[in-house]
Amino acid sequence: MTASTRVAIVGGGITGLATAAWLELDHGLDDTLVLEAAPAAGGKVRTGLEAGYTLEWGPQGFLDNAPDTLELAAAAGLAGELVKADGAAADRFILRAGRLRRVATSPPAFMASDILPLAGRLRLLGEPFARRRPDHDETVFDFASRRIGRRAAEVLVDAMVTGVFAGDSRKLSLAATFPKMAAMEAEHGSLTRALLAKRREAKRSGRRAGGPAGPGGTLTTFAGGMERLPASLAARLGGRLALERPVESLRRDGRGFVLATPAGELRAEAVLLALEAPGAARLLAPLAPDAVAPLTAIPTAPIAVVMLGYRDPAAFGRPVRGFGFLVPRGEAPGLLGTLYCHDIFPGQAPAGGLFLRVMVGGARAPEAAALPDEALLARVRAGLARVLGADPEPDRLWIVRWERGISQYEVGHLARVAAAETAAAAAGLELAGSPYRGVSVNDCIRQARAAAQRLASRLAST
Repeated sequence: MTASTRVAIVGGGITGLATAAWLELDHGLDDTLVLEAAPAAGGKVRTGLEAGYTLEWGPQGFLDNAPDTLELAAAAGLAGELVKADGAAADRFILRAGRLRRVATSPPAFMASDILPLAGRLRLLGEPFARRRPDHDETVFDFASRRIGRRAAEVLVDAMVTGVFAGDSRKLSLAATFPKMAAMEAEHGSLTRALLAKRREAKRSGRRAGGPAGPGGTLTTFAGGMERLPASLAARLGGRLALERPVESLRRDGRGFVLATPAGELRAEAVLLALEAPGAARLLAPLAPDAVAPLTAIPTAPIAVVMLGYRDPAAFGRPVRGFGFLVPRGEAPGLLGTLYCHDIFPGQAPAGGLFLRVMVGGARAPEAAALPDEALLARVRAGLARVLGADPEPDRLWIVRWERGISQYEVGHLARVAAAETAAAAAGLELAGSPYRGVSVNDCIRQARAAAQRLASRLAST
């Protein structure tokens, strides 16, 4: 382990690895050391390969509408390994009143569908005339109820929040979780007018307009799974990545810092903390005590991922085709949702079989993620039986648990993040990662590029 480095990055998840890459790619800075406490880099982006199945422990993929992610993948030598979701996975479903309802992709199809009762569908037509947004930070649920009606908020928006954050739409901040949606209302006064404007712009430019959550994109992964990206970034770093090197404390030393690790002390001119919020708070306590309270106020939702393989494509007695389904609050199965991995990325499962990825727990039922394996499997099988109509014995089974799964951006989140960032910056330190300004792989890579810019500017100024 080197005794000194210009930049020390604490945390070898996707944010830390990407920041090191951006420092070199954008700023020519390669005197960087990434310190990771675990035996492997990548954080929650982990992939297993077993018996013909590609097992994603964390993110299933990323949307290909983020230039930063595509540029980073190309720099890592992965441009030729991109795999887009299969067209067979176009159909997405939401569970309502015990039945799977297809999510329509056009306004006429939506109005003709049964995903909402007729009154709920008609209420959407009044969206341009909804009352103006309040001055305070608004929950996602309150925003949706105000603009498109309570029924749509309970079914469509709650399911969307479940799919992205495994969270509670009644607690999460709109501005923090879906900033593009908040900006659309602020700029156009209506989501409908905003979507029409985006479609006109997309038509002129030849791009897809997407939906209110942001521009359209296709779920994408890599041949061999999502871990190919952090593994390739780690390989680029080589000896500049120190595994099993937890940072025990951090202190000032002149114009730089000293990081204490079990392997000895490391001196650095600049430091980025790419950690979960509690870990960052612990290291910041002596140097930036005002950052501790805001960071410890950022909760996380635990997640259990249960992956089941079935050799028989007719195991459930009905077609299991499409992208999968999400479960809004109030539905009985006790699941957050299920991905049909055999249709999304057919190469990730043996040909002809079924491969389901079921999420349990989240902010609505955190205790479920900690159930013993037998009880957890029983819950999953009972839920699938209620939705899909049968309870076949799986041929393969894998269970992954994340006690600290997904950061929850509750009301007031952006103010807390700003307070933590200000306190850290005053101490000469930087923060980035999923606890702050986006939980997806794309969000983390975007934050990493911004963090690299700040680090480079800090070094230039000293």
